[in-house]
Amino acid sequence: MTTPVDYLDVEWQMERLSSFHKEYQHLEMEYLELRTLLRDAETALRSDPENEAHRLREYYLKRRLEEIEERCPWITSGNAPEIALWTPFCG
Repeated sequence: MTTPVDYLDVEWQMERLSSFHKEYQHLEMEYLELRTLLRDAETALRSDPENEAHRLREYYLKRRLEEIEERCPWITSGNAPEIALWTPFCG
């Protein structure tokens, strides 16, 4: 049996937020790095559209970004994930 959670307990919410950031910080950094690499790959592909290496790199980076976005949709939602901790609960 689980213990009841007091959702108004600010200390509990801050601990939850801290653990969330620790758990997903590496993913956010990887996502940002992939987006930067994709931007650079698209620029290189525009300058040399016939280069197969640039085309493959762009394809790989887009697929990798899609995988992360499917697994963690909050990363592209445009809202900070912390909002879920302070919004009123339904029900």
